[in-house]
Amino acid sequence: MAKREFQDPALLRHGGKRPYWYIRYRIRVIDDEGKIVRKEVWHPLGNCDEATKREALRQRARVLEEVNHQVYTVRDHIPLADFARIYETQHLPTLAPGGREQQHCLLKNHVTPALGAKRLCDIGTLEVQAFLNAKAAEGLSWWTRRAMKAVLSSMFTKAVDWNYWDRRNPVTRVRIGKKRVKYEKRIPTDEQLRLLLDRLPGRVRWIVETAVSTGMRISEILGLKWRSVDLDRGVVHVEERYYRGDTGEPKSERAQRSLPLGELVAAYCALKPAGASAEDYVFHERGKPLDDRELLQKVLRPVAEELGIYFPGFGWHTFRRMHLTLVQEAGATTFEAMAQAGHSRPSMTREYTIIGLDRRERAVRRMQRRLFVVGKEPDRIAG
Repeated sequence: MAKREFQDPALLRHGGKRPYWYIRYRIRVIDDEGKIVRKEVWHPLGNCDEATKREALRQRARVLEEVNHQVYTVRDHIPLADFARIYETQHLPTLAPGGREQQHCLLKNHVTPALGAKRLCDIGTLEVQAFLNAKAAEGLSWWTRRAMKAVLSSMFTKAVDWNYWDRRNPVTRVRIGKKRVKYEKRIPTDEQLRLLLDRLPGRVRWIVETAVSTGMRISEILGLKWRSVDLDRGVVHVEERYYRGDTGEPKSERAQRSLPLGELVAAYCALKPAGASAEDYVFHERGKPLDDRELLQKVLRPVAEELGIYFPGFGWHTFRRMHLTLVQEAGATTFEAMAQAGHSRPSMTREYTIIGLDRRERAVRRMQRRLFVVGKEPDRIAG
């Protein structure tokens, strides 16, 4: 925090054809070379023929009250590009790897090129709205623009925490428009999943079966160690995740959860090597955890394309979405599905759930059989 300064300049009278009252005080600014300099301000208080000295003194008191209550700092004059570097150094390491990578890419490719030359104090709601509107015109998806908005909002929140900003967050009232889904949310049919599993090599098959059976994230499956698998109880404990070279705790506190393996217990018993230690990864290549991108690009996607069941958006999240959809079709409540997924909000679980037309048709038919005499020809009303 910069030092507070108290200024008590004298009331001065400027001569000339029409004299006026004024005071002088100093402020700090950044010059064109980026150096902090003190600049004198001449603040007029009114013409002498319109304001008496007493009235000018009252006006002087009002001006100085604002001046002396201000913390004289130029920290909000910092260019956004420079603050982004501070943000990446101090804040991004506290995020999960996925969020860290996403924010870094958004800052590098979109936010800094467009707004980096502006000072923090020059960025308001209008500038942020214009930035996001321009990105929409470029064809960027609703989800990408929402992520950009979240990054900018987080930056100004941290600017407050680190005493670079003392005003309302300019991102708060920015709107990104109506959500438009880029890809239709889809999951494989039961038959398509069986075909896929039959064609996948053993290790990848067990990964897919684990994802469909438990709803675990791929990072949670690849980070799974034998100490977290309780074969006696048929339960897997999600305690760690592995994401593209980074090992750590799951995404959130709710993501640390216990999940039933069900019919997969026998498969896991057969999968576990005789000399496996508690710290060994369940799915590994020579002791090292697997890479989700390599498995997707070299194994899963080619097989799906060959079978003709690949669709835009197909990936590891497809099986997580399939799990949350099917367990609810089997009778699980939204809150039970939320516990399976490790979500903190039911709304997020609903985003993953696909309620198909077939399921709704079956529900309608059950309701009809309960209320109506199904199959009987209705009476015709003449005329």
